[in-house]
Amino acid sequence: MKGNFIFINTNPISNMILSSGITAADYVNGLDELPDNIILLNSDEDAANGFNSHSRFNLITGAGEIRRYLLRNPSKQKKFIDFNDEDSVNGLSPFEIAELLYLGHMGTPMGRPFSSKLLNHYIYLNLGNGATRTYYRRFSDVNHVLEIALKRNLREIHNTLRVFLRPLAIKDVDNSILIKLITRANDGLFIVFGALREKNRVYHIPLRVLKDPDQVSIILKTKEIEINTDYVGDLTYDLQHSKWDLQWHSQATDV
Repeated sequence: MKGNFIFINTNPISNMILSSGITAADYVNGLDELPDNIILLNSDEDAANGFNSHSRFNLITGAGEIRRYLLRNPSKQKKFIDFNDEDSVNGLSPFEIAELLYLGHMGTPMGRPFSSKLLNHYIYLNLGNGATRTYYRRFSDVNHVLEIALKRNLREIHNTLRVFLRPLAIKDVDNSILIKLITRANDGLFIVFGALREKNRVYHIPLRVLKDPDQVSIILKTKEIEINTDYVGDLTYDLQHSKWDLQWHSQATDV
């Protein structure tokens, strides 16, 4: 089972999402509004259009430039935290600068992910092996990002199955379904598009949860999903009625 999938592991206490299969384009298209200023935590000098001499961080200013940065070179690692204005960066203490260096290097914050000085709303950290850790000050922002990723993956799978038909116009996912998926993802959830089944013009996309959350990095690297997860249900899309639904199973069984 090494086909297309979305993986999400949510932590609403820290407003964190660990994901794979959600692209930078999904992130850009899913946010209502991109930030106007970001600090590049991996010192990407080529991408920067600004530099802060106090913190010695490279910056990008302007939502359009940030959009281009995220969409350009999809395979290149990107790490950033947004900020309100450059005065807030100039006000960082040596310890707070060290916290940002730790964040960029280790891929996780030392303390809270949201700075009272920077007034940031987002943190975006590519971790390698296709995994990304993101933080949202308003946790509900992740709903639309996930929706965009679900629709894109389904459209891509549909196009490979039905190459001579017109592209599929996919309806929006009900917010209640998104919330249920995100809540179940507290245990680490795989939405396995590569194992999609069609029955009576309904697409069934298997949902699987991790058996051992501590093994997630290995599973994302090896893509050995089936033997390391339990089947818990299906996310479905009815082609005839253009309708999403969830089918949970009370006991874990194999697909």
